Amino acid sequence: MVVGIDLGTTNTLACYFVNGRKKLLKFAGGSNMLPSVIYTDDDGKVIVGQVAQSRGEFNPSRMIRSAKTYIGNFELNKTWTCGGRTYTPTDVATEVLKEVRQRLVRNMRLSDDAQIGAVITVPAYFNDNQRDETRKAGEAAGFKVMWILEEPTAAAIEAVHERQLDKKVFVVDIGGGTFDLSVLEADHANHTYTAIAIDGDDRLGGDDFDLAIQQELIRHIEDDTGIKLTDAKSAGLDDAEYQSLMTRLLTEARNVKEGLSDVTEYSVTLPNLTTLGGQNYDLDFVFTRRALERTCKPLFDRIFNSLNDFVSGNKKFKLEDIGHVILAGGTCFIPYIKEQIERDLGIKPDDSLQLSQLVVSGAARVAEAKSGGVESGGDIKLRSILAHSLGIEVLGDKGKLIFDQILAKDTPYPCEVLKNYVTTFDNQTKIDVNVYEAGKEGETDLSYHRFRGALNLKNLPPAAKGKTKVSVKFEYTEDQRLRVTVTDKQDERNFKEVFLDKSAKTQSRSGSTSPIDIVLMLDSSGSMYEQMNEAKKACRKLINEMIDLSVHRMALMNFDSSPHMLCRLTGDAKTLTEKLDQINSSGSTEMISALRMANAELENSTRKRIALFVTDGYPDQKLSTVSYAKDLIGKGLKIIAIGVGKNFNKKFLDGMVGEKNSFTIRTMSELTSLFERVINALTKGDL
Repeated sequence: MVVGIDLGTTNTLACYFVNGRKKLLKFAGGSNMLPSVIYTDDDGKVIVGQVAQSRGEFNPSRMIRSAKTYIGNFELNKTWTCGGRTYTPTDVATEVLKEVRQRLVRNMRLSDDAQIGAVITVPAYFNDNQRDETRKAGEAAGFKVMWILEEPTAAAIEAVHERQLDKKVFVVDIGGGTFDLSVLEADHANHTYTAIAIDGDDRLGGDDFDLAIQQELIRHIEDDTGIKLTDAKSAGLDDAEYQSLMTRLLTEARNVKEGLSDVTEYSVTLPNLTTLGGQNYDLDFVFTRRALERTCKPLFDRIFNSLNDFVSGNKKFKLEDIGHVILAGGTCFIPYIKEQIERDLGIKPDDSLQLSQLVVSGAARVAEAKSGGVESGGDIKLRSILAHSLGIEVLGDKGKLIFDQILAKDTPYPCEVLKNYVTTFDNQTKIDVNVYEAGKEGETDLSYHRFRGALNLKNLPPAAKGKTKVSVKFEYTEDQRLRVTVTDKQDERNFKEVFLDKSAKTQSRSGSTSPIDIVLMLDSSGSMYEQMNEAKKACRKLINEMIDLSVHRMALMNFDSSPHMLCRLTGDAKTLTEKLDQINSSGSTEMISALRMANAELENSTRKRIALFVTDGYPDQKLSTVSYAKDLIGKGLKIIAIGVGKNFNKKFLDGMVGEKNSFTIRTMSELTSLFERVINALTKGDL
């Protein structure tokens, strides 16, 4: 038996063919969607799906959701601990896929050890680490993984089959946690699908809309009751009650998003939601489409800025050659998205297909074809392309280490490219090859790119620089795994070959943590007046003595009634120090805008991203700041908070950024030693 599986951030679907007819797998309650959620009960038993989601609303500490956001991201190294067990994102995916397999076995009356082949889909923008971890999860769940298929390709296959389409197809796929743009050439008669261009964002999806709507619901409750919901203490709740409240509001936010796809107004009615001020609170609120568009405007802007950049800056296709626009993923049900796509592309998207089922149906067709099933009509030929350019670190003309591209983005799989290099100093007997994945195409500065792994070639014969030649070969195999080979051209028996996988995990060329980008954020509100000189003194030592700016980068900003970016990310200590000296104290503490500005500065960085702020007071908008900080942390930004003052409440900072990442000191004179501890921990990977 074979099956297609859409392993989603929010929901997972499975589809297979019986006697030539497509069938969606049914889960608990008869739904064809399995929430990608796990819950660990008191006995350590793992529960998956709708039951896990329902139980998790009242005990969120035992629930894990949206784990796909972190799969294969070894720099973040995200884990969760539930019921005494620690889970990686791959572990969570495995548990979800185990539930899919168990349902198949039960529904199809198969033996427990039956071999089930699976085609599992991933976002087109996933790199090979993310693809490989998805494959491992499928195998650990008991499937024979036949293929890892890009979601837009799967959607195009199903749409082309249903509508008998040809010409170039533009696919917009917005799922729970990822966003893909793809153009494919469809040849329905010959069952051939060729990817032409891809782009996307693996940190943007429906979950972001849910969080934005949740914040609107929280603001309504605050306005309605006059009670701040910044944390459990301010809400007058214990931690479990508070976390349950936040989880239930997040679930309702998803209902609002989905409801407003069909109606222009959605009534939120949650009787006995919680107890506030000693009284039961009933949430009764009307959310409109206009309110949704206003609330989610920054997210819409990100989507359509990406879409317009993809269309205007891509030489692989012309808009007039596009015959069809296909929408996939549940987030594309939002009317504003459909309307804006038509305005921007000038082509009406086909929204008559089952958007949430296109990907899994296409995956099932590929699985059927690869197994020679009756529905296939012949093997489906897939021609995928690289989502990211890859290259190595080399010494540039000015003596600076730079990125040298070897494999270009959009190169078709499988592929192989070889480039020759020479030694860079006399009597060099070893060459270190540091592999990077491009974060910004066309940029040579290593800070824009993600370190993927390293290998070294030893025992080179001593010679003058430039005399010893080596070749570096990048090869992507049919199953989309990267193999790197380094060979001594004088003695081809001397070579090193490796598949790059978890070898990239957080280790840089020097064996320490990868280079980091830090935005140093200094509170400059009026209350900092008497302490500013001492704060500047500590910051000068941080810039000039504590951090190696030849490896790492720093940006500097201050925030009072509004944020001020004084210096963008740089390795120039002199400029940073000069800008630091310009800071004066005045105004209030507008921290949420400062965090937004810091995130914007770090958003395109492929290094470890750090926002480090120092403050002597609480932000103007506690609730919004805490919620926004948690949102940023959930997307991979590390925020380190330092509170100054003998009466500063560390629990507030703990609730905002986590206990490990928050610090308090009694006076500003302690800041220098704390900076030293923090920077040492960051650069060693201990924080």
